[in-house]
Amino acid sequence: DPNSSLLTDVKFLFKSPGQDGIVTEVRAHKLILAIASDVFEREFFGSLKSEDDIPISDVSKEVVQAMIDHIYCKQLNIKDYDPVFNASLYYLAEKYILEDLRDEIIVSVKEMQITKKSVLEFALLAEESILHEPLSEALYNVVVTFLMAEFDNSMEKAVKFLAEFEANEKHGLVILKLIKLLDKETPEKKCVNCQKDSDTCRKGKVVTQSNVRVGDLVMFNPEVLRYREGESGRVEFVGSLYRESCEGCGCCGIAGACHNIIIGWSDWEDC
Repeated sequence: DPNSSLLTDVKFLFKSPGQDGIVTEVRAHKLILAIASDVFEREFFGSLKSEDDIPISDVSKEVVQAMIDHIYCKQLNIKDYDPVFNASLYYLAEKYILEDLRDEIIVSVKEMQITKKSVLEFALLAEESILHEPLSEALYNVVVTFLMAEFDNSMEKAVKFLAEFEANEKHGLVILKLIKLLDKETPEKKCVNCQKDSDTCRKGKVVTQSNVRVGDLVMFNPEVLRYREGESGRVEFVGSLYRESCEGCGCCGIAGACHNIIIGWSDWEDC
């Protein structure tokens, strides 16, 4: 513990913003830091030794203190920190190769609570953390997971919600990425009849001689096509350029009642 009776031998210095220039510090022991991190070992005991006083300008004192507390095995409530704080802490965890701290932060991101008001905040932070791929990916994923749950897996509703945010270049970039991720996560919609996806399903397409298949269920326009019951249960279609019949079925008094076979020229109403 840096506050123990053992004298510390390194200080991280922080200059407060503004004109007062007050300097605060976080103290630690070089040996403890070196045991926890190969980067600190090289910095303190390598050929190019650092000074005992190390000025810090890229993160806050509170974030460095959290990293030091972790190294000294103090319990951190990472999930209680705000996302920006955790992003800064993750930056230090990567900088000093503190893998266990980095992993804890990623786990905490997955448990973060998002609201409609904070969706864009999380997405923007994900983009700002793009150089730290695991963190950026975790942040984007937690946003997508929230949107899918909030809008009942409806990409259309989620995109409509995202479109309500103020339009600018930064927002546009993250919204575009979210839409692409939503597209990947949206459950593949299959036809309830043919069980095919939208690319191969023929729902909504006009029946033609080349695409019609035995077993297709179609709805036809009575004004265009008539059918009649033939001998031995045959169902024959009259008034079209194409003719097919249900062979060998004695219960097809109604077209397609047995095998869902109705074939002819018409507009598809269902597969």
